[in-house]
Amino acid sequence: MAKRFTSTDIWDEDWFIELPLDYRLFWFYIKDKCDQAGFFKVNVSSFNSITKSKVSAEKAFEIFNKDKDRLRKVNGGLWLIEDFFKFQYGLKFNDLNRVHVGIEKIYKTHGVSIGSLKGIERVSIPPK
Repeated sequence: MAKRFTSTDIWDEDWFIELPLDYRLFWFYIKDKCDQAGFFKVNVSSFNSITKSKVSAEKAFEIFNKDKDRLRKVNGGLWLIEDFFKFQYGLKFNDLNRVHVGIEKIYKTHGVSIGSLKGIERVSIPPK
């Protein structure tokens, strides 16, 4: 079972509070169902079936990105959560960290470079 860090500050953020209820729940679904690199295979029919909602992928992408780039469309019907790496793993991408290297392989598989992630610094720090 995958585990994720979460921030309770989301309940103080206007963009989130202003979302329709079904889309707030869909945001959590995306964060919970994405892989360890932050890629989510878009499948609203599954979400709608489970929750008895009527969420639209197009509308979700539009409203989640209304005032900030939160999701990125990637080939093959995937979305990348833009700040996922930063939030889950920190601001430094360490070439010597096996977890980071594994995640970079996933990014490369989907045509995403570490350099395209905002606020991430690439470093090579030996473990202590």
